[in-house]
Amino acid sequence: MLELPAENLIVIALVSSHHLGITVAALDPRHGEEPRRHKEFAVRWAELSQAGRAEALRDALEQTCRPMNLEPRSIFIACSDPSLSATSVTGWSALGEDVRISAHERAFALGRARTHATADDREQLDVVPTYWTIRTRDGQLDCDDPVGQIGNHLTCHAMRVTSRRGLQSEFRAICEDLGLHLEGLIPQPIALYRGISGRMNKGGTQLVIDLGARHTTLIVRRKGRLLHLETHPFGGDSVTERISVALGVDLVRADDIKHEIDVDEVPGDDLEGQQSIFGEIQERQRQHSIAARTAAECLGAFFRDRARNLRDDGDLLSQRGQVHLVGRGAAIRGLVPFLSAVFRLEVVLGTGSKNTDPGAELDGLLVAGVVKCAADRRIEHLVEQASSIRGAAGGIAAWLMQPLA
Repeated sequence: MLELPAENLIVIALVSSHHLGITVAALDPRHGEEPRRHKEFAVRWAELSQAGRAEALRDALEQTCRPMNLEPRSIFIACSDPSLSATSVTGWSALGEDVRISAHERAFALGRARTHATADDREQLDVVPTYWTIRTRDGQLDCDDPVGQIGNHLTCHAMRVTSRRGLQSEFRAICEDLGLHLEGLIPQPIALYRGISGRMNKGGTQLVIDLGARHTTLIVRRKGRLLHLETHPFGGDSVTERISVALGVDLVRADDIKHEIDVDEVPGDDLEGQQSIFGEIQERQRQHSIAARTAAECLGAFFRDRARNLRDDGDLLSQRGQVHLVGRGAAIRGLVPFLSAVFRLEVVLGTGSKNTDPGAELDGLLVAGVVKCAADRRIEHLVEQASSIRGAAGGIAAWLMQPLA
């Protein structure tokens, strides 16, 4: 039994294309947030119906939470979606005269950054502060955290993440089917950034590429600040489908072949297109030749377009820095030198740690990141309720503070 009040416990579901992960974390007043349990399940989320998704989430929660004697009443969900996009927004707090900035002024400026209107077909998922500008009688100061600084005007520079309208309601309906309150929808790219940012170099441009099964996300950080985020409906499954068509084989066989080829060493075409009967080894060589060329063309077209947009159109990539390649798609052989040639930057797997599987490392980075995001949201909720007219007697704090079953 967890001897903690309910408001100190957080349950998070990480939804990806091929896996569903459940994380239980604790908010410790002395040590901050801390994951207590994480369990992954093989779930093809995109292929399930609404009822199937609810059933998969119910089973995963039961298998993760029951051994802890925990019955969750609320949940955060971290997910990705090809509709995710990000824009820069600002919010401000006019202090009138030079004063010591408090957490209240910080929250007020961030709150204003969250009030920008969205298009009718979009909805806001998160607003992440990137840096702060403090104006004083002596000039301006940019900083990472304004609390404790002296100034008369505070500006919050933030990145706002939006998605197609309806994404939150889809997950809310699933939670309601299970009798759960959806406490928040966390954009998975933001969770990844929160998890990996402290382990990246500070100089130059740091580009994170999360090549998943169905989605690819690119995150740009420069001089320690988040600048850009984009998500696309392209991933390892896209490469598998192209190989399947090129070879005339099923998706299972195409996926096996994809993990046997090296996209940085495309064989010659002397075996391609021949009509004679091959031996087993020759047929395998022929398939690998076609598959490697197909994969290289598919990946090259996508990533060259992304590099061109980031460097030429967005002026987001500098001449020095690193590309951090994560995700299960990073297991494609030859992808590191292949992408290094495309982006003209050094490419490392994950954080660059030796002997680390990028897919496994991604899981750890995501867990750390979603726990940070969820902890921040929970604290904000409790502070808002504590300062409201109803206080902790109503709204979210009322059920959060009920004793655990």
